Amino acid sequence: MKTLILVRHAKSDWGNDTIQDIMRPLNERGYSDAQILAKQLALKIPVPQYWLTSPATRAYSTAMLFSAAFNYDPEKFVITQSIYEAGVKTLAGIVTGIPDTNETAIMFGHNPGFTKFFNEYSDSFADNIPTCGVMSLSNDVLTWKDFIKTKTKNDYYLYPKEFR
Repeated sequence: MKTLILVRHAKSDWGNDTIQDIMRPLNERGYSDAQILAKQLALKIPVPQYWLTSPATRAYSTAMLFSAAFNYDPEKFVITQSIYEAGVKTLAGIVTGIPDTNETAIMFGHNPGFTKFFNEYSDSFADNIPTCGVMSLSNDVLTWKDFIKTKTKNDYYLYPKEFR
């Protein structure tokens, strides 16, 4: 069984027009939401084995807050440039490249790619994964290359408003 957890980055700060998009930080609500969702997820599941994150400040910061809740070493993050602004095909390539020794992977990234990926490969539909939304997908396969060959099961969906 392989499980992929998609985490859209938390709410970011749009207050400075001079900052490049990739450098946009989380805003206050983003930090709060990420801490809340990270704690909720840590109560629900064991520590994911493989952590991937976009290099964008808002995604990396979200991953850092989740790693604190799981007591996971952020030095082990796989920072993957192609997650930033990725479409479905790129995300599928990233997922199928996860080492098979890992049963569970968690990936921090962005919309619209995450929502489109979820809708392409899940047995469920989401209009939009909100900021700091957490979606879990699983498939009873032995390899990550086989993970997206059939529809995956949406195990759960967590979002900030559920816990505020």
